[in-house]
Amino acid sequence: MAIEWTKDALEALTHKQLYTLYENALASSDPKASEVLTTIETHKMMERLGGGYRRSHRLIVDMETICRSAEGNAAAILAAENGEAPMAGVDPLLAAALGAEYGQRDSTTWAGAFVAEEIEASGWRRAGRKKLPDNCIARTAAFFLPPIGDDAP
Repeated sequence: MAIEWTKDALEALTHKQLYTLYENALASSDPKASEVLTTIETHKMMERLGGGYRRSHRLIVDMETICRSAEGNAAAILAAENGEAPMAGVDPLLAAALGAEYGQRDSTTWAGAFVAEEIEASGWRRAGRKKLPDNCIARTAAFFLPPIGDDAP
């Protein structure tokens, strides 16, 4: 039996549980996930975690454009080829283009998801998480191994 995510049920979650549920709902195309996101946003539950923007927010749309651009993909792949998380290459592009808005209200999670989707589409294989360089606004991101049969390191 599926859990009914009412306001009370969501408020009873720990911060970590709510954050995990929120991230999973963001990544899901299930209509129930959209209902969860609406409840979380309507009752401003993410504010207790530092907030979170919806995908339709202007900042997230701008971030997605950068993450999915040819320049963003090239930066992500170069970082991955150099043994870093792909986000290490894209984070500076986002910071330069978006300024102080980048990093606010969980925007780095969105950026990491977009970069991960792009690099996976290029055949790279997810292999956990990695700390990003100190010059990055995001702190950790998904780490990837080269496509099978690729000569990349």
